[in-house]
Amino acid sequence: MSGTDPEDAPVESAERNSATRSHRIRPRNLVFAVDERPPARQLLLLGLQYAILDAIYLVLVAIILRHAHASQAASINAMGIACIAIAVGIALQALPRGPVGSGYLAPPVFSATYLGPSVLAAELGGFPLVCGMTLFAGLVEVLVGLALERLRIVITPVLSGLTVFVVGLQLGIVGIGETLDVVHEHLPNYPLHLAVAFGTLAIAVGLSIWGRGTVRMTGTMLGLVAGMAGAVAIGLISPDRLASFGQAHWLALPRPIGGVTFNLTLMPAFAAAGIAAAMRTAGVVTTCQRLNDSGWRRPDMGNIRKGVLADGLATLISGALGAPGMSTAPSLVGVSSSTGATSRVIGFAAAGILFLVAFSPKIASLLLLVPHEVAGALLVFTSSFMIAGGMEIMLSRHSDTRTVYVIGISTLLALSHAIFPAYYQGLPKALHSLSGSALALGLIAAILLTLLFRIGAGKRATIPWRTWDRQLPDAAVAALRGHAEGWKIPADVLETATGNVTDLLRYLARVHEYALAGTIGARFDGQEFSLDILYAGERLAPLPSAHEPSAPAGMDVLDNEESAAVLGLKNFLRGMSADHKQLRLRRNRVRVRLRYDT
Repeated sequence: MSGTDPEDAPVESAERNSATRSHRIRPRNLVFAVDERPPARQLLLLGLQYAILDAIYLVLVAIILRHAHASQAASINAMGIACIAIAVGIALQALPRGPVGSGYLAPPVFSATYLGPSVLAAELGGFPLVCGMTLFAGLVEVLVGLALERLRIVITPVLSGLTVFVVGLQLGIVGIGETLDVVHEHLPNYPLHLAVAFGTLAIAVGLSIWGRGTVRMTGTMLGLVAGMAGAVAIGLISPDRLASFGQAHWLALPRPIGGVTFNLTLMPAFAAAGIAAAMRTAGVVTTCQRLNDSGWRRPDMGNIRKGVLADGLATLISGALGAPGMSTAPSLVGVSSSTGATSRVIGFAAAGILFLVAFSPKIASLLLLVPHEVAGALLVFTSSFMIAGGMEIMLSRHSDTRTVYVIGISTLLALSHAIFPAYYQGLPKALHSLSGSALALGLIAAILLTLLFRIGAGKRATIPWRTWDRQLPDAAVAALRGHAEGWKIPADVLETATGNVTDLLRYLARVHEYALAGTIGARFDGQEFSLDILYAGERLAPLPSAHEPSAPAGMDVLDNEESAAVLGLKNFLRGMSADHKQLRLRRNRVRVRLRYDT
């Protein structure tokens, strides 16, 4: 008779310890929690605040338009389209139900993540190429969102941190070029150009160090205001731009871009940007979960997946309408933390305001007046956080020899792209798609090295144990701890695992009248720590409940504009997969399997 032996079947199906809570515990420090609706007047003011903060990032769209050599009329129209795209993105992320949307106040902005590839596309094929490749990047992010848990083999702290780090480098290089404004060094008033640029940077940096509360979290906006004041004072804004701004209509219907183009050589660069945007969104949504739940313990992977899908879909829509890529803004989540206003309704209000602004070319085009020097200083400001944050994520886990090579080689390759551009341009055309940007080059190298170095990375140990007079075999647990510490298992995972084993062995000693003997098979592959507890006997009762990890001691301080992404991404990576437990009985042999994501 064919079929499965009943004794071979699992007697208790695999169980995943819930990473979510059916009900959030409202933090006491929140003024308007995520599910609450502020009064109309306060809602309007808060929505206006977030709309203004979001609009600041339209300066990145202006930079891309300059590199595309777009006409003034086309640029003004593009800024209106950008406002519509960002409004759609905010609303999608705030959706509380459905297949997409985290349901949190996590507004997207036109992201520095896409700036480097978009500038390259703008120079090669103009704004239609930027939009076409943005469509591709959005599709990549959607696919990453759908396969988020399956990609755990490569979504490591090293890879995620390297992505943030290289994006910061790219952004900083563009920013330094804009800040120094070398093309104007021959002008008599060039020192004044530098004074405005470094004055803008100094104000933004100073406020982020010595400012308090919301002021500290809005250094970009306040630095922009100060920089624009200085630019007007010394005449950095050309009369032509002022004239075009003056002639812009107060009301007009923005027109979507007529068509898009694609370039195969740019696909790796935009694919890397889409992956980076997905990781950034995962970190920001994780931070939103912590902000809105005092009982938060682990990331809600289903909610994070919906957040990444919303972000990818927003980028798809942005490219289709005629705007660059976007990603959730950690700085705006930081503002929510400072003000205590995390209501998703605020996001819908901000989206409505930005949608209305799109139909006023005069207001939408205001940021086209921002000079290179001011924009460059703000890019340097933002890139500093990203570079430091990327390093922090990469080094958030113990670095073994494999990790050292992945970080070192990938970073050096990414840097070499900026230092030796002529070399990469001289490579055969077939390789241009792989070496088109520093981010693509570094990310591809990191993925290949990560996969290569998994060869021989697994560690195994077998530890004998037995019970006698119903006493806990402490020596076996101590030996397990010794092996795990030698393998550099994270302390929180080790405590949970040894606690589970201790509870299980105590349980077995208590319910059996005779001594038991068995083994603990420990295995660690760099990603997952698994334990197989084997013994001869029978299944008498369900497994004891696994240890729940303790809640974090307190919400990490969001002390700069990138904190929400960095801290959230570390928490997200720490708990991508909830623990599993499984019990099998086969021919009087019992196997208990416990698995922990590290």
